[in-house]
Amino acid sequence: MNNDTSRLDSDAQIRIPNERLIKGVLATTIAASAFTIQIFLPALPAVQAAFDVTAIQVQLTISLPLLVTALATLIYGPLSDRYGRRPVLIVGMVLFFVGTVLCLFAPTILTLILGRFIQALGSAAGVVIARAAVRDLYGRERAAAVLAGLVAVMIIAPMIAPMLGGFLVDAVGWRGNVAATVLFAGALLALVVFGLPETHFDRSNASFGLGSMAASFKTLLASPAYRAYTFQSAFMIAIFYVFLAAAPYAVMVVMDVSATGYGLYFLLSTVGYLSGTILANRYSQRMGIDRMVRIGTGVAVVTTGLVVVLMLAGVWHPLAVFIPITLMGTANGMALPNASAGALSVYPELAGAASGLTSFIQLGVSAVFAQVSGSLQNGTPHPLALYMFGAAILAWLSFEMFKRAEAKEVRRGSP
Repeated sequence: MNNDTSRLDSDAQIRIPNERLIKGVLATTIAASAFTIQIFLPALPAVQAAFDVTAIQVQLTISLPLLVTALATLIYGPLSDRYGRRPVLIVGMVLFFVGTVLCLFAPTILTLILGRFIQALGSAAGVVIARAAVRDLYGRERAAAVLAGLVAVMIIAPMIAPMLGGFLVDAVGWRGNVAATVLFAGALLALVVFGLPETHFDRSNASFGLGSMAASFKTLLASPAYRAYTFQSAFMIAIFYVFLAAAPYAVMVVMDVSATGYGLYFLLSTVGYLSGTILANRYSQRMGIDRMVRIGTGVAVVTTGLVVVLMLAGVWHPLAVFIPITLMGTANGMALPNASAGALSVYPELAGAASGLTSFIQLGVSAVFAQVSGSLQNGTPHPLALYMFGAAILAWLSFEMFKRAEAKEVRRGSP
């Protein structure tokens, strides 16, 4: 295979030129949502001060996009099955660009929240459709390996975004932060329009299939095994989103750290998550899904509990937050890939529905935790610590409770 022409698996549907370009476009669309959320985080205190609004109002710029993304993941897949990957993704990227421009020129906090809503509605198309396009192009045998490489971008994006966002806030203000996202959104729209061919031709003539989707979701939620993996992963992700929502205030305002400094400290947590994924790749097959999930969840409980102890003891230093959170990131990296694999393997024939429903539950739970924890600004880092610890406890309880229910079903001979 040369550098310009892809050689696809025998069960793939099409041959495409410029494989590297296609992979680059898909990787960037996958990273768009995470990058957009996390580059904006260091701007939260500046936005609150600029518009002279409450913490609850400014936190809507984070929690509402999470909720919108969760809902959108349920519909983008069926839409692209019916109308094709390329047109639906283009519509999503147009919304992403328009929403970001609206944020840049927002005269009020309500306009900014609306812009973030539209921005999230568009960027949510990236993950769903990019994954489907990979399956179209590479077939069953190669899709998993290709996706693993593309999803690595989602780990790199959070490493860069807060640091870049913090630098821009300190250098030119929060609108400079958003202006960088406008450039990113415009470039991504151009890449999709000019660099991504249609990949899906065997389209269904049916509509969105809401009835069959609902039946699939009902089947999944009736399974204790599916609930164990899904709710464990949802609360584990919620720990991270509590950190995303509440840490800017706790670290930058309470502990008097600059936006640039916050972005640099944030690198530690991302390194921790990357380390956890490496451990998961190396040991999951040997140790098994459930054991890896339990180890990761246990480490999350211990590390978030340590943050609670340190904050209540008055050790208000960034490292007292970021060192335990780095270890928590390692726990997340170990547990989440295994929990996701477990959720999708309960009913292999419903893997697509399971993927969408799991994403919806994860992001919905995270949006609630982010909104509540980020809105509680009492001059201390205690809300950050307590809500992270609470989410870790719920992750542990939900996994153990539903796994016991699954064991009872097995003993009764239930399917």
